[in-house]
Amino acid sequence: MIPSTINRRGKKREKKEILNVAAYCRVSTSQEEQENSYESQVAYYTKLITETPEWNLVAIYADDGISGTDMKKRDNFNLMMERCLRKEKDIDLILTKSISRFARNTVDCLSCIRRLKKRNIAIYFEKEHINTLEATGELLITILSSQAQEESRNISENVKWGLKRKYENGEVLMKRTFGYEKGIDNHLHIIPEEAKIVRMIYKKYLEGQSLNDIADLLTKMKVRTIRGNSRWNGSSIRVILTNEKYIGDAIAQKTFTVDYLLKDRRKNKGELPQYYVQNLHEPIISKELYYLVQQEMKRRTCLKKKSMSGGVEELEGRHSGKFALSKILICGECGNEYRRQNRKKSGKEKAVWRCENRLRNGIRYCRHSPTLEEELLYGILLKAINRMADQIQIGTSEIEEIFEIQTEVMPKQVQKESQNLSAFESIYRKIVDNLEDYEKMEIQIIEKQLGKNKVRYMEIQDIIEKRTYLLNEYNEQLVRKLIRNINVVNAFQIEVVFKTGIVVVETWKENDK
Repeated sequence: MIPSTINRRGKKREKKEILNVAAYCRVSTSQEEQENSYESQVAYYTKLITETPEWNLVAIYADDGISGTDMKKRDNFNLMMERCLRKEKDIDLILTKSISRFARNTVDCLSCIRRLKKRNIAIYFEKEHINTLEATGELLITILSSQAQEESRNISENVKWGLKRKYENGEVLMKRTFGYEKGIDNHLHIIPEEAKIVRMIYKKYLEGQSLNDIADLLTKMKVRTIRGNSRWNGSSIRVILTNEKYIGDAIAQKTFTVDYLLKDRRKNKGELPQYYVQNLHEPIISKELYYLVQQEMKRRTCLKKKSMSGGVEELEGRHSGKFALSKILICGECGNEYRRQNRKKSGKEKAVWRCENRLRNGIRYCRHSPTLEEELLYGILLKAINRMADQIQIGTSEIEEIFEIQTEVMPKQVQKESQNLSAFESIYRKIVDNLEDYEKMEIQIIEKQLGKNKVRYMEIQDIIEKRTYLLNEYNEQLVRKLIRNINVVNAFQIEVVFKTGIVVVETWKENDK
């Protein structure tokens, strides 16, 4: 119980004048002891005011578990201030335990006191025995609130220091993540049902679906978000696709507090060191799949149109999930993407693909790009896919054998390439100061190249398995999965570049249209 030390007269007033009194309480942590203190403060002030004949209880305002450095987050404090500043004043005196309970920010504290003082509203701080309407009140408050602010700064610095030590020791503060639950050991443990959804999201994205398409699918499936919402959005999907926790790792200090008074957090873009901790918990997806998604995301979001000599703006590309050819059908003359349009001819609507640069800016910037009918283009692509499949005459066992041979040969290739760099050895040694770093880099190069070979191998296997189906009809999903890009050479020729590295050139004649 907080002891009563208040001078109940506040400021000299006429005898027996009834004062409208409010009280403000704040507790900054959620510890059990502090929670009891919070409840005790509310009970104490309620009893104190109601049992004092000269006082009339207006309200008890209390903020639980809120920091005193930021006024914006203290809802009940702000409600109290709004009430005090109304045109019709109904509060004469505010009771509070101490200056640090009222505010730890000197500027905010004095600003509030002065605004209330203009309305002849007193604040009484019990611990310091200060009445703000008295002559010495503001000077004492300035000194004491500065001390409270400095205490907040010290606490903030101590917390930062403690977190830094944790990060350096490989400890990361974990929170609930979709697909995982936080155990009593403070580690993440897989939730099987949600893990299936995470794997599906990664798979759908690599198959070519957009973030919004995947979000709409999860909404239709009635899957709940991490916050229990029934509706998903593209941003939520992006967070899942870029979260390293799904491969069992974690990055500490992704964000940081800019100012201990404002409590604003900012994304860490190099202002502070980040700590990457590996193998913290069981992964949901493989690292290979995760990095494939990052590469695909980079391709989609960082794809830019070439800047033209006539001053055409560079626009950041956005992946379209509606049509498989969006962003991969490229004009051979200007390098810009093709866009789908609907045309009416003889009363019938027909889909065509045209260079977006020519559509936007006219023939001045792209003079010779042809218009391609969608039906014809689909037929040509079907032939290209079948031709690519025909080129694959290697059986599964032979592919595995080649892959194993490359695994053995790769270190020798890396060693040979390293010898060619001997001319730069003196400069290189300034960057890499010991043999261990050399070995790590060598291993990374090998693993990266092997990863690419394995992906190609898996894609070729998939093509072989689906070959019978591919021979019969054009399929959007397979185009997304197999084709990297299509270069439109002219009105009768295209180059189809497959993700396996194979390039197929298809030509046709005027009467094929």
